[in-house]
This record gives sequence, structure tokens and C-alpha cells, in this order.
Amino acid sequence: MTLLYEFPPTRSNRAKWALEELGIDFEAENIDLMQGEQNTESYRSIQPLGVVPALKTNDYLMYESIAIVLQLIDENPEKALAPKPGSPERALYYQWCLFAAGELDPAIMLVFDKTMRPLEAMRPTGAQHDPNLAEKGRRDFAERATIISDALADRDYLLGDQFSGADIVVGHSCIMATVTGLLDDFPTLQTYRDRLKQRPASQRVYS
Repeated sequence: MTLLYEFPPTRSNRAKWALEELGIDFEAENIDLMQGEQNTESYRSIQPLGVVPALKTNDYLMYESIAIVLQLIDENPEKALAPKPGSPERALYYQWCLFAAGELDPAIMLVFDKTMRPLEAMRPTGAQHDPNLAEKGRRDFAERATIISDALADRDYLLGDQFSGADIVVGHSCIMATVTGLLDDFPTLQTYRDRLKQRPASQRVYS
């Protein structure tokens, strides 16, 4: 059995999208972050930081959305969602996946945290909305979004004509950036996002 611990529309949707693209039978358990279910002892034994997603299979338990996407794709090479290991295309595949984790997501979350996250959820940590930090997030995202836009200027997907796991990873970032209004000034990324949302697997996750 494959069990996904999720709370849409968080980064757990990345893992769910990969499961859907690969045609893997799975069950999903909702961890209601707004009700504090992530802080229960039982869930902390699964994900010690109390965030989603986590994935449990008959063979292992793991977390981190991008790691889950990469692992699932490697387990199903016949689906051709990743280039051959050691190939030049594989280098770009790794690059864009980690670019999303290290560059896009932090900027998106900075804007969300400092403008949109419910204050009730922030009070335990003492955090507050901060327009100056939100503006930094917007600048950071714009610089990184320009890089992605340039890469997509002459291609449908990050690796060319072939959809891959890198598009799941970066595509989710683009979908979340839409929520914060960060994609408004990037028509190439809007077109890319819309192309990805036409995929049946994506529609099952984000509809």
C-alpha cells in the first residue's frame, strides 16, 4: 500500500501529481494543518517537523516533496518522466528540480507568509506580516522567474518537447505563485502553467 499524507494545496500536491502521472494506486490521508493535526504525536513520528507531505510504502517512509517526486519517478522508469542517469538532460533535470526547492519556493513562501498567512496560524511563533520582507520576496521571485521564462522561451517544457518530473516540481511552484499574484507579470510562465494544468493528472490534483 502507498499512503500519502497531504494537505492541499500545499507542496503535498507535488507528490500527488507524481503519483497520478505514474498511475500508482495510493490512498491519501489529510493532515489538517489549520486544526493542528500536524502536531499530534502520531504524525510527528512520521514527519518530525510536522509538515506535509510524507509518503509511506511497504518498503519505506519518506518526506520532502521533491525527494518523493524523484524517488517515485526512478521507481517507474518505463513512464519516461526523467532522462537517463548520467546524461546531459539528466543534469538539467536535477538543476530545475533543485532550483524550485532552493530558489523559487523560498521567495513564494516569503510573500505568502508576510502577506497572506492567517495571523492566527502565526501567533504561536510570534511572526507577523511584514511588507518589507514581502517586497524582498517579490524581487527575489521576479529575478528567478525571469530565468525560468528565458529557459521556456523556445520550448514547451523545461527539458524541451518532453514533459518530465522537473515540470511537476517547477509547475507546482508556478501554480502556487499564481495564488500570491507573483505570476501576473510573466506571460511565458502563465502559458506554461496553463499547459501543465491541461494534463489529466494535474487536473485530478488541482481541480
